[in-house]
Amino acid sequence: MTLATSVAVTALLAVSGCNDSGNKAEPGASPSTSESASPSTSATPDKADLVGTWSDEAAEWTVHFNDDGTFVEDYQGIKDFRVGTYSVDGETVALKGDDGITTAGSIVGVTLAFKLGTLIRN
Repeated sequence: MTLATSVAVTALLAVSGCNDSGNKAEPGASPSTSESASPSTSATPDKADLVGTWSDEAAEWTVHFNDDGTFVEDYQGIKDFRVGTYSVDGETVALKGDDGITTAGSIVGVTLAFKLGTLIRN
């Protein structure tokens, strides 16, 4: 691994390594009802609700959620920066990377809130 990649990995892990418990869904928040893989209106979102590309332009971070339960992250211009599997449990989405680190975020309305940034569906 090059020094630049090592530094980038360390920086990403430092800012996204744990769940920000302050980012909980607001009571009464209603997800989108679009059938194009937007979060569902059901009380409990599932993996299918996340399929697609989500990004945070300010953080230069994009996550591609695949229908087979895998994800690919692009970070600060580095394509395929991190890969792994994802799961949904209630209002929490967990990204378990092939690096052994799991990053948890909250499903807040039609966004995914992580410590690194808030992802919006593209």
